[in-house]
Amino acid sequence: MKIYQRSTGGGSYGGYLSLLIAKIAPWYVDGVIDNSGGALPSLRYIIGRDMQMCDAYEEYPHNIINCNVKTHWTRKDPNSLYYFKDENYIIRAILNSSHLILGANVNPNIIYVSYHSLKDTNTPAKYKIELYKCFKQLNLDATLHLIQDEKDIDGKFIKSLDHGMRLNNRSLFKKELPLMLEKLKDKKSPMRENSISYPCKNKVFKFKDEGDKFKLEIV
Repeated sequence: MKIYQRSTGGGSYGGYLSLLIAKIAPWYVDGVIDNSGGALPSLRYIIGRDMQMCDAYEEYPHNIINCNVKTHWTRKDPNSLYYFKDENYIIRAILNSSHLILGANVNPNIIYVSYHSLKDTNTPAKYKIELYKCFKQLNLDATLHLIQDEKDIDGKFIKSLDHGMRLNNRSLFKKELPLMLEKLKDKKSPMRENSISYPCKNKVFKFKDEGDKFKLEIV
């Protein structure tokens, strides 16, 4: 798989994935627009069955249906090929200061814009706040719109204080993408074949271009 990306964005898990793309291939990303994405990976989506948790649920008048995406990851058997080790979590974490420094060294020009509710119980805002503090310390162009209370609900753009704030992605991009593109028009994109390596405990995860493919090498 080869990644060619100028700006990326999404809501909730899509927002987290946008931040993750910027981490593993920063030379292909110029901007991230994110609504309620987690700064840390949600374990319920990876080892939810082990934790007796579901990925999602549907609630009806007389029953609740819990859903899990099929996965082989587990924390129960350390000898399993699919044992989810600590380093597997670390590489998925966006809020990691040493990794953020490495990413900023490869591409210090990524623009980050995020909306997040302070009342979000699904992806706690405290981690996103810390993430944006790190962005600022690295002199990155990063703006966090923190939705704090009822006065920030306008009923059109922001409709709730819950996770996602019922903020429509189309409305989000319509508002933020032109502003981002205006900032980017005079910047030279570093889009080129490259690689980046992230130490995670006793292993190193190296993401690299190789021919027409984008590969992960773990050593």
